[in-house]
Amino acid sequence: MKKTMLCATVLALSVAATGCASGKKTESSAASTAAAQSEAASTQAAGTAAETTAAAASDMAVPGYAPGQIPEIPAIVLPELGISENPAAKITLDKTKALSSVPGITVTPVRVENDQIQRGSTVMQLGSNGEGQYKDGNLTVQTDGNGAGQYVDAERGITIQRDEDGAGQYLDSKLGISLQVDDDGAGSYKDDRYGISLMVDDDGEGLYTNTQNGVTVTADDDAMSYRAGKVQITQKKDGSGSYSDAESGLKIENDGKGKATVTKGTQKTTVDAAPLGTLPRLPRLGAVPAVPSLEANSLLITLDSGVLFDVDKYDIRPEAQETLNQLAKLLTEAEITAFEIDGHTDSNADDVYNQTLSENRANAVKEYLKTQGVTAEITTQGYGESRPVATNETAEGRQQNRRVEIIIPTV
Repeated sequence: MKKTMLCATVLALSVAATGCASGKKTESSAASTAAAQSEAASTQAAGTAAETTAAAASDMAVPGYAPGQIPEIPAIVLPELGISENPAAKITLDKTKALSSVPGITVTPVRVENDQIQRGSTVMQLGSNGEGQYKDGNLTVQTDGNGAGQYVDAERGITIQRDEDGAGQYLDSKLGISLQVDDDGAGSYKDDRYGISLMVDDDGEGLYTNTQNGVTVTADDDAMSYRAGKVQITQKKDGSGSYSDAESGLKIENDGKGKATVTKGTQKTTVDAAPLGTLPRLPRLGAVPAVPSLEANSLLITLDSGVLFDVDKYDIRPEAQETLNQLAKLLTEAEITAFEIDGHTDSNADDVYNQTLSENRANAVKEYLKTQGVTAEITTQGYGESRPVATNETAEGRQQNRRVEIIIPTV
């Protein structure tokens, strides 16, 4: 009997010990699970917080720019007068107004020969290597043999008077073009084809307006101010400046000393920001164009890289897609069967980097247009920094050189 009770007691103790050990394991497992869940929750919360912070930072910045960074004032590019549009062109300037109304995009007729784009000449082409006079019906030509001369074409409504140094005046009553320029590039220019008006002195100060895209630019000795729709940018000589967008409510004030204050609604923050660069200037006027003018055989659409891409990137910005959609529609409706897209950069960075970037950007535009139903044969070229259209010594020049050109044969 005692033996039986002893065995039962030992068995009970064994079961109890086993139960205690099992309980400890269960508690340990539950604790580990809780810790893992807590760590996962913390990681998720940290990720959510980081996403919220990034979204907030993005909301407090100009799209494609860092918080506190003010975009460059877009460079003003004037159309060439020494080239005339072909009346039989498949795509005319009138059909491209929706595109050219976007700031940063220009559309001009050009002549392409031997892989070179001829935008018009400023070399006098009157007479035959000497002075002389010519009159035939509505056409009157007189040249002094040194680049100076007069040209009147009553049928076309064109009057040109040009001095040896390129100063003079150009009037086209039918197209609504008038140019008066001094030998230092100062003068006035009006072009109803593009809604452009410019008055500028020899220091690049003056007033530019474009009624087609709603852009107004004023420049004086101390500052340049740019307005396009609800966006206004001001840059001052001391490196300070401001940006405001009445639609989004975003405002940026750069103090020119390394800080920028960003405001949007009730949100306000101060961030590090480099002073703005060299004060940009309005373009001086070129020489009075040559006569007779070249006749275009292509249309050149130039897109400022800042319109399409973020800095050093080649992904199409969401804001640029609508512009490329309009281009795709234009190409499709005109039944264009082949055209070329060329990428260009400024001289910053090394040659290999710029070459690759220019190729990637040209291909990115090509691939996007194909997704929008463009079936034409598209050739792409990247030229890097090898084909500048302006000096790389100034911010305005570098901005003009960072571009994508779309060359469309029109005849």
